Amino acid sequence: MMTTFKSVYLFVSVVCVLSAVLCVAAADAQTVQALLVIMDDDPTIGNNVEVDRKRVKQLLASVQSGICEVKITNLLSSEDTATRDKVLQWVQNVSIATDDVLFIYYAGHGGMNRNQQTFLATEGKWLFRSELVDAIKQVKSHRLTILITDCCSSLVQTDIEPTLQSSRSMTRLTERVLRNLFLEHKGFLHVTGATEGQYGWSNARTGGWFTRSFIEALDSNPDENQDSFLTWKEIFEKARENTEKTFNQTTFTAAQRAKMKQLGITSQTPKAYSLPTPLGGSTAKAEERKTVNYIFLAIVLGTLFISNRISRGLKKQHASRARRNTHSGKTFAIIALEVLIWIGFNVFWQFFRTNWILVCVVGIVMMGMILSRKQKRYA
Repeated sequence: MMTTFKSVYLFVSVVCVLSAVLCVAAADAQTVQALLVIMDDDPTIGNNVEVDRKRVKQLLASVQSGICEVKITNLLSSEDTATRDKVLQWVQNVSIATDDVLFIYYAGHGGMNRNQQTFLATEGKWLFRSELVDAIKQVKSHRLTILITDCCSSLVQTDIEPTLQSSRSMTRLTERVLRNLFLEHKGFLHVTGATEGQYGWSNARTGGWFTRSFIEALDSNPDENQDSFLTWKEIFEKARENTEKTFNQTTFTAAQRAKMKQLGITSQTPKAYSLPTPLGGSTAKAEERKTVNYIFLAIVLGTLFISNRISRGLKKQHASRARRNTHSGKTFAIIALEVLIWIGFNVFWQFFRTNWILVCVVGIVMMGMILSRKQKRYA
Protein backbone atom coordinates (compact mmCIF):
# COMPACT_ATOMS: atom_id res chain seq x y z
CA MET A 1 0.00 0.00 0.00
CA MET A 2 2.90 2.34 0.72
CA THR A 3 4.08 1.86 -2.86
CA THR A 4 0.64 2.86 -4.13
CA PHE A 5 0.71 6.05 -2.10
CA LYS A 6 4.17 6.80 -3.42
CA SER A 7 2.79 6.44 -6.94
CA VAL A 8 0.22 9.15 -6.18
CA TYR A 9 2.93 11.49 -5.00
CA LEU A 10 5.19 10.66 -7.93
CA PHE A 11 2.38 11.20 -10.43
CA VAL A 12 1.37 14.58 -9.00
CA SER A 13 5.01 15.70 -8.70
CA VAL A 14 5.90 14.80 -12.28
CA VAL A 15 2.81 16.47 -13.75
CA CYS A 16 3.30 19.62 -11.65
CA VAL A 17 6.96 19.92 -12.67
CA LEU A 18 6.08 19.35 -16.32
CA SER A 19 3.36 21.99 -16.11
CA ALA A 20 5.86 24.46 -14.67
CA VAL A 21 8.31 23.73 -17.47
CA LEU A 22 5.60 23.98 -20.12
CA CYS A 23 4.26 27.21 -18.66
CA VAL A 24 7.67 28.85 -18.72
CA ALA A 25 8.57 27.40 -22.12
CA ALA A 26 5.29 28.54 -23.68
CA ALA A 27 5.97 32.10 -22.65
CA ASP A 28 9.69 32.24 -23.37
CA ALA A 29 10.19 30.16 -26.52
CA GLN A 30 10.30 33.22 -28.77
CA THR A 31 13.41 34.76 -30.30
CA VAL A 32 13.98 38.38 -31.27
CA GLN A 33 15.85 38.58 -34.58
CA ALA A 34 17.36 42.09 -34.48
CA LEU A 35 19.08 44.15 -37.18
CA LEU A 36 20.79 47.42 -36.22
CA VAL A 37 21.76 49.66 -39.15
CA ILE A 38 23.97 52.46 -37.84
CA MET A 39 25.67 55.19 -39.89
CA ASP A 40 28.39 55.57 -37.29
CA ASP A 41 31.21 57.06 -39.35
CA ASP A 42 29.24 60.01 -40.71
CA PRO A 43 31.28 63.18 -39.96
CA THR A 44 28.25 65.12 -38.71
CA ILE A 45 26.15 62.56 -36.81
CA GLY A 46 28.47 59.59 -36.26
CA ASN A 47 28.91 60.23 -32.53
CA ASN A 48 25.19 60.89 -32.14
CA VAL A 49 24.02 57.61 -33.65
CA GLU A 50 26.59 55.68 -31.64
CA VAL A 51 24.76 56.88 -28.52
CA ASP A 52 21.54 55.59 -30.09
CA ARG A 53 23.10 52.20 -30.81
CA LYS A 54 24.12 51.83 -27.16
CA ARG A 55 20.59 52.70 -26.00
CA VAL A 56 18.99 50.16 -28.30
CA LYS A 57 21.52 47.47 -27.32
CA GLN A 58 20.64 48.11 -23.67
CA LEU A 59 16.98 47.62 -24.51
CA LEU A 60 17.71 44.33 -26.28
CA ALA A 61 19.95 43.25 -23.39
CA SER A 62 16.96 43.69 -21.07
CA VAL A 63 14.88 41.53 -23.39
CA GLN A 64 17.65 38.90 -23.51
CA SER A 65 18.05 38.70 -19.74
CA GLY A 66 14.35 39.09 -18.96
CA ILE A 67 12.14 37.13 -21.33
CA CYS A 68 13.65 35.51 -24.43
CA GLU A 69 16.64 35.03 -26.67
CA VAL A 70 17.90 37.91 -28.82
CA LYS A 71 20.09 37.53 -31.91
CA ILE A 72 21.64 40.80 -33.10
CA THR A 73 23.17 41.63 -36.48
CA ASN A 74 24.98 44.97 -36.82
CA LEU A 75 25.39 46.71 -40.17
CA LEU A 76 27.73 49.65 -39.62
CA SER A 77 28.87 52.28 -42.10
CA SER A 78 32.28 52.23 -40.39
CA GLU A 79 32.59 48.63 -41.59
CA ASP A 80 31.10 49.36 -45.04
CA THR A 81 28.20 46.99 -44.33
CA ALA A 82 25.34 49.51 -43.92
CA THR A 83 24.25 49.26 -47.56
CA ARG A 84 20.83 48.99 -49.14
CA ASP A 85 21.58 45.55 -50.56
CA LYS A 86 22.85 44.12 -47.27
CA VAL A 87 19.80 45.37 -45.38
CA LEU A 88 17.42 43.83 -47.90
CA GLN A 89 19.50 40.64 -48.05
CA TRP A 90 19.30 40.24 -44.25
CA VAL A 91 15.52 40.69 -44.31
CA GLN A 92 15.12 38.19 -47.14
CA ASN A 93 17.36 35.56 -45.52
CA VAL A 94 16.50 35.90 -41.83
CA SER A 95 15.54 32.60 -40.20
CA ILE A 96 12.42 33.27 -38.17
CA ALA A 97 9.81 31.10 -36.47
CA THR A 98 6.07 31.56 -36.08
CA ASP A 99 6.18 33.26 -32.68
CA ASP A 100 9.39 35.25 -33.20
CA VAL A 101 9.89 39.02 -33.33
CA LEU A 102 11.57 40.80 -36.25
CA PHE A 103 13.30 43.95 -34.90
CA ILE A 104 14.94 46.50 -37.24
CA TYR A 105 16.47 49.78 -36.08
CA TYR A 106 18.04 52.46 -38.30
CA ALA A 107 19.94 55.56 -37.13
CA GLY A 108 21.42 57.89 -39.70
CA HIS A 109 20.47 60.34 -42.42
CA GLY A 110 17.12 60.19 -44.15
CA GLY A 111 14.97 62.33 -46.37
CA MET A 112 12.17 62.64 -48.88
CA ASN A 113 12.41 63.10 -52.63
CA ARG A 114 10.18 65.34 -54.73
CA ASN A 115 7.77 62.44 -55.26
CA GLN A 116 7.11 62.41 -51.50
CA GLN A 117 8.98 59.10 -51.13
CA THR A 118 10.94 58.84 -47.87
CA PHE A 119 14.25 57.01 -47.75
CA LEU A 120 17.04 55.89 -45.45
CA ALA A 121 20.43 57.17 -46.60
CA THR A 122 22.30 53.87 -46.57
CA GLU A 123 25.76 53.63 -48.09
CA GLY A 124 26.06 53.91 -51.86
CA LYS A 125 22.35 53.92 -52.62
CA TRP A 126 19.29 55.09 -50.76
CA LEU A 127 16.94 52.52 -49.30
CA PHE A 128 13.39 53.70 -49.81
CA ARG A 129 11.08 53.02 -46.90
CA SER A 130 8.56 51.39 -49.22
CA GLU A 131 11.24 48.92 -50.42
CA LEU A 132 12.06 47.91 -46.87
CA VAL A 133 8.40 47.53 -45.89
CA ASP A 134 7.71 45.40 -48.97
CA ALA A 135 10.65 43.14 -48.11
CA ILE A 136 9.45 42.80 -44.50
CA LYS A 137 5.97 41.82 -45.67
CA GLN A 138 7.52 38.92 -47.59
CA VAL A 139 8.86 37.45 -44.34
CA LYS A 140 6.14 34.96 -43.51
CA SER A 141 4.78 33.53 -40.28
CA HIS A 142 6.42 35.66 -37.58
CA ARG A 143 4.18 37.27 -34.96
CA LEU A 144 5.55 40.80 -34.52
CA THR A 145 7.64 43.22 -36.60
CA ILE A 146 9.28 46.28 -35.04
CA LEU A 147 10.73 48.84 -37.46
CA ILE A 148 12.13 51.99 -35.84
CA THR A 149 13.96 54.64 -37.84
CA ASP A 150 15.49 57.76 -36.33
CA CYS A 151 16.29 60.06 -39.21
CA CYS A 152 15.13 63.14 -41.10
CA SER A 153 12.15 63.04 -43.43
CA SER A 154 12.76 66.47 -44.95
CA LEU A 155 12.73 67.32 -48.66
CA VAL A 156 16.26 67.02 -50.05
CA GLN A 157 17.70 69.93 -51.99
CA THR A 158 20.90 68.15 -53.04
CA ASP A 159 22.11 64.56 -52.82
CA ILE A 160 21.98 64.75 -49.01
CA GLU A 161 20.47 67.62 -47.07
CA PRO A 162 22.83 69.26 -44.52
CA THR A 163 21.96 67.86 -41.09
CA LEU A 164 22.31 70.93 -38.88
CA GLN A 165 23.18 68.30 -36.24
CA SER A 166 19.89 66.67 -37.03
CA SER A 167 18.86 63.06 -37.53
CA ARG A 168 18.13 61.33 -34.05
CA SER A 169 21.28 55.40 -19.75
CA MET A 170 18.22 53.27 -19.46
CA THR A 171 17.42 51.29 -16.28
CA ARG A 172 16.55 47.62 -16.66
CA LEU A 173 12.95 47.24 -17.77
CA THR A 174 10.59 45.13 -15.72
CA GLU A 175 9.69 41.67 -16.96
CA ARG A 176 6.01 42.62 -17.16
CA VAL A 177 6.72 45.57 -19.48
CA LEU A 178 8.94 43.46 -21.73
CA ARG A 179 6.37 40.64 -21.86
CA ASN A 180 3.56 43.05 -22.69
CA LEU A 181 5.48 44.62 -25.56
CA PHE A 182 7.54 41.79 -27.06
CA LEU A 183 5.48 38.68 -26.28
CA GLU A 184 1.90 39.91 -26.13
CA HIS A 185 1.52 41.91 -29.36
CA LYS A 186 1.19 40.91 -32.99
CA GLY A 187 1.41 42.88 -36.23
CA PHE A 188 3.72 45.66 -37.42
CA LEU A 189 5.23 48.47 -35.33
CA HIS A 190 6.51 50.90 -37.96
CA VAL A 191 7.58 54.26 -36.55
CA THR A 192 10.03 56.99 -37.46
CA GLY A 193 11.45 59.99 -35.69
CA ALA A 194 10.04 62.77 -37.89
CA THR A 195 6.98 63.31 -40.07
CA GLU A 196 7.50 63.98 -43.79
CA GLY A 197 9.03 67.41 -44.33
CA GLN A 198 10.73 67.56 -40.91
CA TYR A 199 14.20 67.16 -39.48
CA GLY A 200 15.06 64.48 -36.93
CA TRP A 201 17.37 66.12 -34.42
CA SER A 202 20.25 64.69 -32.38
CA ASN A 203 23.43 65.58 -30.57
CA ALA A 204 26.54 63.79 -29.37
CA ARG A 205 25.50 63.86 -25.70
CA THR A 206 21.97 62.44 -25.81
CA GLY A 207 21.86 60.91 -29.30
CA GLY A 208 18.67 61.16 -31.32
CA TRP A 209 15.80 62.98 -29.68
CA PHE A 210 13.32 60.37 -30.85
CA THR A 211 15.42 57.37 -29.82
CA ARG A 212 16.02 58.89 -26.41
CA SER A 213 12.32 59.72 -26.02
CA PHE A 214 11.35 56.23 -27.18
CA ILE A 215 13.66 54.47 -24.72
CA GLU A 216 12.63 56.82 -21.90
CA ALA A 217 8.98 56.07 -22.68
CA LEU A 218 9.72 52.38 -22.25
CA ASP A 219 11.52 53.13 -19.01
CA SER A 220 8.68 55.28 -17.63
CA ASN A 221 6.00 52.61 -18.21
CA PRO A 222 3.29 55.06 -19.45
CA ASP A 223 0.21 52.91 -18.73
CA GLU A 224 -2.22 55.75 -19.45
CA ASN A 225 -5.45 53.77 -18.97
CA GLN A 226 -4.15 52.04 -15.81
CA ASP A 227 -5.11 48.56 -17.06
CA SER A 228 -1.75 47.01 -16.05
CA PHE A 229 -1.03 46.23 -19.70
CA LEU A 230 1.43 48.37 -21.64
CA THR A 231 0.84 48.77 -25.38
CA TRP A 232 3.12 49.99 -28.15
CA LYS A 233 0.53 52.69 -28.82
CA GLU A 234 1.04 54.07 -25.31
CA ILE A 235 4.82 53.93 -25.76
CA PHE A 236 4.72 55.73 -29.10
CA GLU A 237 2.36 58.47 -27.91
CA LYS A 238 4.62 59.18 -24.95
CA ALA A 239 7.72 59.18 -27.17
CA ARG A 240 6.03 61.57 -29.63
CA GLU A 241 4.99 63.89 -26.80
CA ASN A 242 8.52 63.97 -25.36
CA THR A 243 10.14 64.50 -28.77
CA GLU A 244 7.89 67.47 -29.51
CA LYS A 245 8.53 68.85 -26.03
CA THR A 246 12.30 68.62 -26.57
CA PHE A 247 11.97 70.50 -29.86
CA ASN A 248 9.90 73.25 -28.26
CA GLN A 249 12.35 73.65 -25.37
CA THR A 250 15.45 73.81 -27.56
CA THR A 251 17.20 77.07 -28.38
CA PHE A 252 18.30 76.81 -32.02
CA THR A 253 20.98 78.93 -33.66
CA ALA A 254 19.97 81.77 -35.96
CA ALA A 255 21.09 79.74 -38.97
CA GLN A 256 19.05 76.75 -37.90
CA ARG A 257 15.94 78.86 -37.31
CA ALA A 258 16.33 80.53 -40.69
CA LYS A 259 16.73 77.19 -42.47
CA MET A 260 13.66 75.69 -40.76
CA LYS A 261 11.62 78.81 -41.52
CA GLN A 262 12.60 78.54 -45.18
CA LEU A 263 11.46 74.89 -45.23
CA GLY A 264 8.34 75.50 -43.14
CA ILE A 265 9.53 73.24 -40.28
CA THR A 266 7.89 74.12 -36.97
CA SER A 267 8.30 70.91 -34.99
CA GLN A 268 9.71 67.40 -34.88
CA THR A 269 6.70 65.09 -34.73
CA PRO A 270 7.41 61.34 -34.84
CA LYS A 271 5.12 59.36 -37.10
CA ALA A 272 3.57 55.92 -36.71
CA TYR A 273 2.88 54.27 -40.04
CA SER A 274 1.34 51.29 -38.25
CA LEU A 275 1.02 49.92 -34.73
CA PRO A 276 0.75 46.28 -33.63
CA THR A 277 -2.32 44.78 -32.00
CA PRO A 278 -2.05 43.88 -28.32
CA LEU A 279 -2.85 40.29 -27.55
CA GLY A 280 -3.12 41.25 -23.90
CA GLY A 281 -5.51 39.11 -21.94
CA SER A 282 -7.15 37.62 -25.02
CA THR A 283 -5.22 35.44 -27.43
CA ALA A 284 -1.78 34.99 -25.87
CA LYS A 285 -2.85 34.60 -22.28
CA ALA A 286 -5.98 32.66 -23.17
CA GLU A 287 -3.95 30.05 -25.04
CA GLU A 288 -1.47 29.77 -22.20
CA ARG A 289 -4.24 29.49 -19.60
CA LYS A 290 -6.02 26.87 -21.68
CA THR A 291 -2.88 24.72 -21.80
CA VAL A 292 -2.26 24.87 -18.06
CA ASN A 293 -5.96 24.35 -17.28
CA TYR A 294 -5.81 21.12 -19.27
CA ILE A 295 -2.79 20.11 -17.21
CA PHE A 296 -4.68 20.82 -13.98
CA LEU A 297 -7.60 18.77 -15.24
CA ALA A 298 -5.21 15.86 -15.93
CA ILE A 299 -3.78 16.18 -12.41
CA VAL A 300 -7.20 16.08 -10.73
CA LEU A 301 -8.50 13.23 -12.90
CA GLY A 302 -5.26 11.29 -12.40
CA THR A 303 -5.49 11.74 -8.64
CA LEU A 304 -9.11 10.53 -8.66
CA PHE A 305 -8.17 7.52 -10.78
CA ILE A 306 -5.31 6.44 -8.49
CA SER A 307 -7.42 7.11 -5.39
CA ASN A 308 -10.14 4.89 -6.79
CA ARG A 309 -7.62 2.10 -7.36
CA ILE A 310 -6.46 2.45 -3.76
CA SER A 311 -10.07 2.28 -2.49
CA ARG A 312 -10.68 -0.92 -4.42
CA GLY A 313 -7.51 -2.38 -2.99
CA LEU A 314 -8.59 -1.54 0.53
CA LYS A 315 -11.96 -3.20 -0.03
CA LYS A 316 -10.30 -6.36 -1.33
CA GLN A 317 -8.13 -6.40 1.79
CA HIS A 318 -11.27 -5.94 3.93
CA ALA A 319 -9.69 -2.90 5.51
CA SER A 320 -11.49 -1.32 8.44
CA ARG A 321 -13.98 1.52 7.92
CA ALA A 322 -11.66 3.87 9.83
CA ARG A 323 -8.83 3.11 7.46
CA ARG A 324 -11.05 3.64 4.41
CA ASN A 325 -12.38 6.90 5.87
CA THR A 326 -8.84 8.10 6.51
CA HIS A 327 -7.94 7.35 2.93
CA SER A 328 -11.02 9.26 1.68
CA GLY A 329 -10.15 12.22 3.91
CA LYS A 330 -6.59 12.38 2.65
CA THR A 331 -7.77 12.08 -0.94
CA PHE A 332 -10.20 14.93 -0.37
CA ALA A 333 -7.42 17.07 1.12
CA ILE A 334 -5.13 16.47 -1.86
CA ILE A 335 -7.83 17.22 -4.42
CA ALA A 336 -8.89 20.32 -2.46
CA LEU A 337 -5.29 21.53 -2.55
CA GLU A 338 -5.07 20.88 -6.29
CA VAL A 339 -8.35 22.71 -6.95
CA LEU A 340 -7.27 25.61 -4.71
CA ILE A 341 -4.09 26.05 -6.73
CA TRP A 342 -6.12 25.68 -9.93
CA ILE A 343 -8.49 28.47 -8.89
CA GLY A 344 -5.58 30.60 -7.73
CA PHE A 345 -3.90 30.18 -11.08
CA ASN A 346 -6.92 31.65 -12.89
CA VAL A 347 -7.73 34.38 -10.36
CA PHE A 348 -4.17 35.56 -9.67
CA TRP A 349 -2.87 34.94 -13.16
CA GLN A 350 0.15 37.25 -13.18
CA PHE A 351 1.53 36.10 -9.82
CA PHE A 352 1.09 32.39 -10.55
CA ARG A 353 2.47 32.84 -14.06
CA THR A 354 5.70 34.45 -12.91
CA ASN A 355 6.12 32.29 -9.78
CA TRP A 356 4.81 29.02 -11.14
CA ILE A 357 7.83 26.88 -10.22
CA LEU A 358 7.66 28.13 -6.62
CA VAL A 359 3.92 27.38 -6.47
CA CYS A 360 4.53 23.84 -7.77
CA VAL A 361 7.27 23.19 -5.21
CA VAL A 362 5.04 24.37 -2.36
CA GLY A 363 2.14 22.24 -3.64
CA ILE A 364 4.30 19.13 -3.99
CA VAL A 365 5.73 19.56 -0.48
CA MET A 366 2.24 19.91 1.01
CA MET A 367 0.99 16.83 -0.84
CA GLY A 368 4.06 14.92 0.33
CA MET A 369 3.27 15.87 3.92
CA ILE A 370 -0.30 14.60 3.53
CA LEU A 371 0.75 11.31 1.95
CA SER A 372 3.70 10.70 4.27
CA ARG A 373 1.49 10.98 7.33
CA LYS A 374 -0.79 8.32 5.88
CA GLN A 375 2.12 6.09 4.91
CA LYS A 376 3.60 6.23 8.39
CA ARG A 377 0.29 5.25 9.95
CA TYR A 378 -0.18 2.13 7.83
CA ALA A 379 3.42 1.17 7.05
